[in-house]
Amino acid sequence: MYTIRSKNFIKFKNPEKTISVIRAEIDCDSVSDLPAVDDISGCELAQGSIAWVINDARFYGLNSEGQWCVQTGGSNNE
Repeated sequence: MYTIRSKNFIKFKNPEKTISVIRAEIDCDSVSDLPAVDDISGCELAQGSIAWVINDARFYGLNSEGQWCVQTGGSNNE
């Protein structure tokens, strides 16, 4: 399970303005709960979104390829 703690609107992805690109702060229980870039209905997560994985006590950052990378301790592993 994940919860969006906060989000910032960046832009609309399409001309119809039906998909918002957002940068988000996310809390989740485990790594398997981290959402994919397009998992949130009507939104797409932008590079630089961050997530706190509570059970692992680690922070993750979303890179430009849509992958969550460990930020805690300077490691770049998913």
